[in-house]
Amino acid sequence: MISPQTIDTKIIDAMFTNVVKTSSVFKIESWKRDAEKIRSVDILKYKTILGTIAAYENKNDEALRLYRSILQLTTDTSYHAMTYGNIGNVLGHMGNYLGAVDSYWKAFELTNDPSYFSSFFKLCRIYYLDDQRLKNMKSLDKDKRSFFEAEFLKLQETRQEIIENNNLNLDLYREILKSAFSVFFKYCTNHVHRFVEVQDQQVSTILFNTDLDLDTVMLLNDGLNEELINLLDSYEYEDLIKYPIIFTAENFKNVELG
Repeated sequence: MISPQTIDTKIIDAMFTNVVKTSSVFKIESWKRDAEKIRSVDILKYKTILGTIAAYENKNDEALRLYRSILQLTTDTSYHAMTYGNIGNVLGHMGNYLGAVDSYWKAFELTNDPSYFSSFFKLCRIYYLDDQRLKNMKSLDKDKRSFFEAEFLKLQETRQEIIENNNLNLDLYREILKSAFSVFFKYCTNHVHRFVEVQDQQVSTILFNTDLDLDTVMLLNDGLNEELINLLDSYEYEDLIKYPIIFTAENFKNVELG
């Protein structure tokens, strides 16, 4: 028999073992039933796991409500930081990247945990490289600070090469990436890697995860195409085609830039 103290770990492992989300209602409901066993033992874990399940189901508003309720139930700094990290994840999946980077930064401020700075950094490197908080690394240890400082410098050089020297629209590229990541997290969990190539004033982006199956790759690309069609309400077709983007299961990691 599994103890209540390990039920949340069991559920998380089941949710994130596969990159493609399950479509089994029975399985998701079984996670919720298991979570109920935690309720009387640890209300914070209970609400955290319910929020994670809600986010998995793309019920993002419900996930945010559950996570934010945790902040009212405890003064524990580490729990607040973890919750802000979870809130950042959900806001990112919703495309609210300003809210997400602020939430990751709150988690980092509370703990000086480099994992939260890493989440903040990874999102800023795509959308908000001008955020001045990226330079605020004093609380990191020497090795971590050296790593992020080198990455920051490399990103600045890459942005100038890719965007500024090719007269490309950074705001539009952000919108396209936002659409792509929103589609990915609708159907998948974990991470998608980014490979960027610039040729003839065009930015080609490949989003890849080697654990994707062919059916999911097709589903993601079809969903992305629908999102890009919606962008035609705000941008010209001639501008959109400067930023071709595609999902694949092929491995581009050895040449990854993003």
